Amino acid sequence: MFKRTKVTDGTATGQGPDAENWDGKEVGFRKKSKVPGVMITQYIEKLPEGKSHPDFTRKPIALTIQEGKFAFFKAIVTGDPKPTVVWSRNNGDVSDPARYQSKYDPNSNEHTFEMPHVKPDQADTYKCFAKNEYGQAMVTVVLNVIEVGFKMTKAPQQQAEVANCNFKKVLKRRSKVVPKAEEPEKKEGEIDPKFWELLMSADKKDYERICAEFGVTDFRWMLKKLNEMKREREEEQAEFVKNLSDLKPIHINADGTASFELEFDLLDPSSSIYLYKDGEMIPYTKELGDKMKHCLRKVGRKYIFSMRDLMPEDAGFYQLDVEDVNMFSTDFKMVDFLVKIQEVKAMEREDAVFECVISAPLSKLMWFGKNMPLEQGDKYDIEVSEDKLIHRLVVKDCMVVDKGIYAACAGIKSCNAWLVVEADKGAPKGKKSARKTTRAGGSGTDLQKVAQEQQQKLDKEREERKEKIKAAREAAAEAAAAEEPEKTADSGAGKDKGAAVEVERIDKTSVAATTTVAGDSGSGHSAGKASGGAKQDGSHADAGGGHSAGKASGGARKDGSIADAGGGHSAGKASGGAKQDGSHADAGGGHSAGKASGGAKQDGSPADAGGGHSAGKASGGAKQDGSHADAGGGHSAGKASGGAKQDGSHADAGGGHSAGKASGGAKQDGSHADAGGGHSAGKASGGAKQDGSHADAGGGHSAGKASGGAKQDGSHADAGGHSAGKASGGAKQDGSPADAGGHSAGKASGGAKQDGSLADAGGGHSAEEASGGARQDEPLADAGGEPGITSGLSDILATRGQPAELTVKMNTDCDGAWFKDGEPLKSGGGISITKDANIHKLTIHSCRDTDSGLLRFVSGDLSTEGRITVGDVPEFDEDDLHKFSKPVIVRVGQNAAFKMPFQPQESLTVSWFKDGTELKDGGGVKIVREPNHSRLLLRDCLRSDTGEIKIQLKNPFGAVEATSQLIVLDRPGPPEGPVETVETTSSVIEIKWNPPKDDGGSAVTNYIIERQERGHSLWTKLGDVSAEKTSFRDRNVTHGKKYSYRIYAENPQGLSDSLETADSIMAGIMILSGPPGKPKVVSTSKTCINLTWTPPEDDKGVPIIGYQVEKRKKDTNQWLALNAINEPIEDVNYAVKDVTEGAEYEFRVSAINESGAGDASPPSAMACAKNPNMRPCFKDPEDFLVVRAGNSVRVKISYEAEPPPHITWLKDDEPIAPWINVINTEGMSQLVIPSSKRSDSAIYTIKAKNSVGEAFFDVEVRVTDEPKCPGPVELEQTVYGKVAVSWVPSPDQELDDRLYYVVSQHDSNTRMWKTVADRLFANTYTAHNILPGIEYHFRVYAKNDMGLSDPSQSPTWGANSNRVPISSNGVSSMEISFERPPSILVPLKVHTPPKGYQLYMTCAVRGCPTPNVSWYLNNTCINSDKNYYITNSCGVCSMYILRVRENDGGEYRVVAVNSLGKAECSTKLTVRD
Repeated sequence: MFKRTKVTDGTATGQGPDAENWDGKEVGFRKKSKVPGVMITQYIEKLPEGKSHPDFTRKPIALTIQEGKFAFFKAIVTGDPKPTVVWSRNNGDVSDPARYQSKYDPNSNEHTFEMPHVKPDQADTYKCFAKNEYGQAMVTVVLNVIEVGFKMTKAPQQQAEVANCNFKKVLKRRSKVVPKAEEPEKKEGEIDPKFWELLMSADKKDYERICAEFGVTDFRWMLKKLNEMKREREEEQAEFVKNLSDLKPIHINADGTASFELEFDLLDPSSSIYLYKDGEMIPYTKELGDKMKHCLRKVGRKYIFSMRDLMPEDAGFYQLDVEDVNMFSTDFKMVDFLVKIQEVKAMEREDAVFECVISAPLSKLMWFGKNMPLEQGDKYDIEVSEDKLIHRLVVKDCMVVDKGIYAACAGIKSCNAWLVVEADKGAPKGKKSARKTTRAGGSGTDLQKVAQEQQQKLDKEREERKEKIKAAREAAAEAAAAEEPEKTADSGAGKDKGAAVEVERIDKTSVAATTTVAGDSGSGHSAGKASGGAKQDGSHADAGGGHSAGKASGGARKDGSIADAGGGHSAGKASGGAKQDGSHADAGGGHSAGKASGGAKQDGSPADAGGGHSAGKASGGAKQDGSHADAGGGHSAGKASGGAKQDGSHADAGGGHSAGKASGGAKQDGSHADAGGGHSAGKASGGAKQDGSHADAGGGHSAGKASGGAKQDGSHADAGGHSAGKASGGAKQDGSPADAGGHSAGKASGGAKQDGSLADAGGGHSAEEASGGARQDEPLADAGGEPGITSGLSDILATRGQPAELTVKMNTDCDGAWFKDGEPLKSGGGISITKDANIHKLTIHSCRDTDSGLLRFVSGDLSTEGRITVGDVPEFDEDDLHKFSKPVIVRVGQNAAFKMPFQPQESLTVSWFKDGTELKDGGGVKIVREPNHSRLLLRDCLRSDTGEIKIQLKNPFGAVEATSQLIVLDRPGPPEGPVETVETTSSVIEIKWNPPKDDGGSAVTNYIIERQERGHSLWTKLGDVSAEKTSFRDRNVTHGKKYSYRIYAENPQGLSDSLETADSIMAGIMILSGPPGKPKVVSTSKTCINLTWTPPEDDKGVPIIGYQVEKRKKDTNQWLALNAINEPIEDVNYAVKDVTEGAEYEFRVSAINESGAGDASPPSAMACAKNPNMRPCFKDPEDFLVVRAGNSVRVKISYEAEPPPHITWLKDDEPIAPWINVINTEGMSQLVIPSSKRSDSAIYTIKAKNSVGEAFFDVEVRVTDEPKCPGPVELEQTVYGKVAVSWVPSPDQELDDRLYYVVSQHDSNTRMWKTVADRLFANTYTAHNILPGIEYHFRVYAKNDMGLSDPSQSPTWGANSNRVPISSNGVSSMEISFERPPSILVPLKVHTPPKGYQLYMTCAVRGCPTPNVSWYLNNTCINSDKNYYITNSCGVCSMYILRVRENDGGEYRVVAVNSLGKAECSTKLTVRD
């Protein structure tokens, strides 16, 4: 049944709005949001038209941010009316405006929650609530804050301590295991708390080992206390985690780290996880990787704790807690080697033994051979002694290839030794030597003696712990015995405590229930007798739990009250007095063998018989005035009795623990008369009541009798007998149950009822009898009194045509009658009615449909009934069954179908099974059920689907099954390996294999064999053999060569997968070469080490193919091959390039022949991979550099030196300015001036110095620009035929000492300009061969490293310059001019070069004066771009690209400009991939 729940938001105090708006009391309906993770509550069932509850269209996103950053969440909500948005957090307050700010942007409809300068304590789960009058939407989001520096807790006041790594002051949390430094002084024999923590995390198979380790021998007590602690721990764990499983104790991994694992789900993701070692919290990391020793990683649900760099001090007791609750505990132990393994020298085909002794028992060591882990198998035997201290590794059938280093590892401790295998020189040539039965090796010491001494030491420590525990228990027992006489016992109670501190043995008895429904006879666990009283009103009559050998009975009642017999634990007798006034008469807890009885009362006051502790008699006096008459607690052997009172005063029978008798007094006034819980072997009975008060037969723990009193008013009379006696439930006349709950090995039966209801017999566990008594307005009726039904009728199913029998058993011999559907039945007509003493039977000889109905048995006022239903078991038609039984045969990938008809029936269940497993509809299985048949379809059958198919028809009357077979045909499986070598000689190799496990459903016809020679890739078919033969002889082999074989099995469906030999098989025996000479180191560098060696002196008569070189790094044991055996080095020298700079190596060489690699040479001397020491020297430096002013200066100097030198730069022998950058890399130094000026021109010196020497180099850097043109030019003739040309210097002459002048001359004869002087550093020039009658012109250029300036033009010199003008007499002369604007003679062409190819692009330009040509790519000038080589020769303009790139594509344009105009042409360049 579901209840409508009230939804309240999770806003804590101070987190949300006021209580008037957000009281969280609305009754809601859960609604689903379109956005995952949003919880919506709608307050009313139906929303008004146009209105809506709040919802999120964008929810906040989880955030992980560094401490001190700006954190924020954003959300967008919808709803009509507009919702109100509030933010909160799970574990804290968000009302501080300095730390939390809520904002809303009406333009974007975004709600923002900001946290400036976020701190670690703000990491939490945050909630966003959106609410209007129709509902509420809520979403959660997690904020993770990465702390700067390691902090064990998030408390701000602890951050300073964490920064100083003072974790002991910060970590105030403590586990239940106290650190050793703070551990209080233990009491002798006290058990270490580690014991219980280890047990709660261990498997049951480890309990015995842990108990032995801590000296605990009482397993019963341990298990009892452990179960209690586990229940408490599980309750605590359930508050923080769920699904805690897969606890794996700490172990050491192959990579040298230790780890333990467990799986669980955190209920709150923000819960803190803590790690402890020996009770002290240890720091760990999730993010910092190898920077910390301990790490806790989460992979799905799995949490993995690991630690690296293991040391002996890492041993200890580790615990993982979530908040304050422990989840897992494990103990990390370190063992040491008392005796280490020793070097073993073995002959070929002999067994080699390595053995060691460790300091503590360990079930398994990790063994390694040549850096590979070893496991138990055909090659290796791993043995462990019974005490688990001696460990052995046996290398069986040693061969030369088995030699190497073997190691044993126990945690972080390890030891290793060599195995040297010597060849058997006495073996016949070409054949293997015989297998030897001897063993080589061993430690050379008496391992058994060392192990016994260590075991004795461990046993001694264990016995000392046991003795301490035993002494502590004895001391506790003596202390308890001394205090026992001083203790007093209360009325109705008895306890027996053990001596040991740890052991508490408390037997409890149950008191009768107070409901007014059932009358039960309680559970009896001992040898006594417990019976329930008689009831006529539907109330309880229970037999209390009797646990001892005495007798406990409840008194009789006639008023509806409870009469209880207290728990009797002794050998005496405890009985409750009689009551007639509705008061209590209880039998108290008598602990002695005497007699304790309560006095009679008639005034309503209690008369209690207390627990007698003496051997005498304690009885309470008689009272008639409502006062107490108590018998005092008699602890002696005498008699203690309560005096008679008539005035209301006290006279109590005290707690007698003696062997006497304790009984409750008689009461008639409604007061109490209790018989205390008797713990003796006597009798405890409840008194008689007639007024509705209590008279209970309590939990009698004796071997006597416990019975419930008689009741006539609907009250309780309980017999709680837990003994082996008798417990019976009373008879009822109101339809309620009367149950006998006897838990002993006896008999339990239900009482008789007169209203047609059921009387149940409880579970009898005692050796006696527990039966329900008869209740008919009489006091208690024991078995054998009033008639009662002990075994009634129940509903049964009968098969048509089969006999059926119904039986009713009475507790007495009495008559009865049978009825069917209300009609009386008699013998005859296929029915027999018999009676045998108290057993009544009705037998139907052959059941028919007419026999179905309600049967009833009546005996006097008692009756019982049950329904019989007649039907048929399902059945199959014989023809259909025969057809179904035929097997269905299909191929792999085909569908298999089965069909089975049957007769339609009601309540029929059809099930299909395959190999006993029921098939369900779905996947590749399709099951169809029709009224008259069922079909099974198996799609895409696999070979594994072969098996038995069964259909089962089942109804309430029985089941029937039909079986068929499904056979799926497939190609066979591969032959079974491994391939055995039967014989190998120089001319024959014989191999053997086993047939395949799976023949694919059809018999194998033959096997196909293929062969591959080692070093070749081609497989050659050798032939095939019949299926009966599983061996093959290969006669076409060459001695010394190795071959691999593979075998296929074939059947009608095809070929199987191949079985291949694990290793190559050599034809003949293996003949390996001797070792070469010791390698010599020729030279070393940081990238290469050059070796050379000499061939082996003894090649064993087999040609050497090449060599294999191995290297070993210093301080390691592993040799690494530099080349494979099938890739031999043919020369006797080798350059090892796989080296690390600065590392030291040694090398060894093996000679390779057709049999493989032989013995290795002695190792070479250690060689360091570094360059030899050398004085710095510069490689191909440039000593002069010119840079245009404004551009960057970059001077690159490469050098070689070892060790690396110290680099210094100088400018004109002075330190360089700070804005000049120097970039030093390996083998190169760069000087960079970002933006140069003319003042940066200087001589820069680089100085390289190391321990060998130093070197200098000067680089002249010239920062300049194109010079300005010279001043006016003057001409003067001093000598005939010579003209002096002079000019005013260029303004840049003083700034640039490399500036010079160039003079060009033009005459009227040639009409061409030619350079007549170059590199003039003066301002004058004398021109020669100046002829008269010819005009001359001169141009003077200033030139420097950047190029030419504009020219300065001279005046005309020549004949016409001094000629007198002649009149033309009206005839005009035409002046001819050659100047013209630029024009394009040959334009650019379209180019589509592939990427990475070279490209030439040309065009032809003319013009006078000569135009200035510029190249543009996508409107960007590229004249100065070094990626393009541009030339202009006599008007032919060319551009060259060495390798075309993708970004070279685009529009290219050539622009020619002179003083008369401009011309241009363009083209496109497309780069292909």
